Amino acid sequence: MSRLTMLLVPPEVRRVARRRGVTKRRVADELHTFVEVKPSPGRWKVAAHITTCVTLTVLTLSLIFGPKMGLLGLTGTFLCTVSVRRTWRHRVTILASMTLAYALALTIGVSVAGNALLTTLALTAIAGVSVLLYHALVGDPPGPVFLTIGPAIGTYLPTTGVAGSTFVLAASLGAVMSSTLSLALQWPFRHTPEDEAVEDAQEACDEYFASDPDGDFVETGRLRDAAYGSIFNAAWAVAFAAGRRNRNPHLRDLTAQVRKMHIAVVQRTAATRLPDADIAVPTMLQARYLGRPPRRYLLEWGLSRSSLPSLIARRAALAVLATCVIAYALGVSHPYWAVMTTALLVSLNGDRLSLTHRAGHRFVGTVVGVGLFFLVSLAGPTDWWVIVIALVCVFLLQWSVVSNYALGSMFITPMALLVASVGSSHAPTTELMLDRVFETALSCAICVVILWAFARRLPIRLVRRQFRRSLRALQRVLVLMADGQQDSDRGVAARRDLVFEQLEADHVLAMAATDLPHTLGTWEEVEASLNSTSYVTLAACWTADPLKLLDAEAMSARLTRLIHDLPPISTQVVDSTTVATGLDEVLAVGLARRS
Repeated sequence: MSRLTMLLVPPEVRRVARRRGVTKRRVADELHTFVEVKPSPGRWKVAAHITTCVTLTVLTLSLIFGPKMGLLGLTGTFLCTVSVRRTWRHRVTILASMTLAYALALTIGVSVAGNALLTTLALTAIAGVSVLLYHALVGDPPGPVFLTIGPAIGTYLPTTGVAGSTFVLAASLGAVMSSTLSLALQWPFRHTPEDEAVEDAQEACDEYFASDPDGDFVETGRLRDAAYGSIFNAAWAVAFAAGRRNRNPHLRDLTAQVRKMHIAVVQRTAATRLPDADIAVPTMLQARYLGRPPRRYLLEWGLSRSSLPSLIARRAALAVLATCVIAYALGVSHPYWAVMTTALLVSLNGDRLSLTHRAGHRFVGTVVGVGLFFLVSLAGPTDWWVIVIALVCVFLLQWSVVSNYALGSMFITPMALLVASVGSSHAPTTELMLDRVFETALSCAICVVILWAFARRLPIRLVRRQFRRSLRALQRVLVLMADGQQDSDRGVAARRDLVFEQLEADHVLAMAATDLPHTLGTWEEVEASLNSTSYVTLAACWTADPLKLLDAEAMSARLTRLIHDLPPISTQVVDSTTVATGLDEVLAVGLARRS
């Protein structure tokens, strides 16, 4: 529709035309995203690291117990892929906890093998609980998928003659050995994660400092928010690496750099909105402030019914339940394959569009992977050759999966089918291939339906709930500041929690706005106003006399009224402009003391 025509037609028609134009562009963008092979510089290093751990583990098990034991152990080796970007010290805790949980899940899986009802209940419970706890406490890719995949395999193998105890032993040994090897290989480069986090923080701070204080308010606010967020990410990484007693000189230097950056950002924020403020940042207070909330706080945050971890957990449990029920009702040959695919698709933290792409990638990759398996099976490889081919697939999978999930799925499929076809008790090759394609298609279809039918407007509730938590956190800080308790233990904890809630609000909004761009796109106004009010308040807390700069009591009263006037948290949309204006008024009331 030409511009002249657009001017002549009624407004209603113009709006429809614009929506159609947006829709066409959106479809084109999504298709481009689906086929795009994203660059992943340096990914080969991660792939080599993981492949080395898997190879050494599988070969060791194969040489000691035989190749079939090595192939069974392969299922547990992928635990070494968890949290590869975390600090070494933190990974020790994560991998130890994951390995114990994995062994327990395997035991549950083999104990219910052969019973469709118990298998359905067990896998549903394992998926829901593992996803909830993982995303509340860790949240890193690839997620807790292996805690569902392992027991899913365990529900099947005993029905083919493999002793359940043998599988539990092999898979558990695979998990322990590969995780230990991963930590050993990471040791010489153990400071890389925290070094990179501090470098990223420095870059974000430099961009903020280079911006014009009197320039575009929105852009300056974005740079400020990015600087604060990167500083806290770096502080958390260094804190996890150092532990309670920071005796490492290098980590002490990193700690000093992070604190220096934090002071500089506070000074820049204060100079913009609190000119001539006397900044005073005690070292001990800063050490407690630049820390992550305790596990108890994170669990309370994650277990809330309207939290993001709770949403992902309920979605994963529902998808696994539906997959089990439909797979058993249809009498498919390998129900565990469908469950594995479901776990890989819905256990992640992501918006519905990206997860739908993932489902499509999975199906396309499976179809191509089945063809690769057919070509390999024509050669009739022995058990040892199956191990070699599987290990090659591991490297290609880890190298390509970040660039495009369909490419990674191409190598998952032949690896899984080769392992499943070892031994005479398995189905012929053609039947195995058809089963794999059908069960993958079934799982992908179930996941897509659940992604789009399950709580379609729940992203609105997620955003409103998380922003309400941020408002409450800001309210606690203002009340403590008004009482002169901002530097007390409660005050420092409240300030730390406010930053955490803000960062989560930014994350939730970014994801939810992708799902509902027309509905939640305007919430960027609320995000900007909340961040501005919060960071000015936090900057005032680091001054010699905060109450001289901000009227905390008046701000608290105005914020209390704003929260009171908000409707109960639900899936109904609220006027974001009204909320943003209310937050701007809260800050204006506080700054009025200076005028």
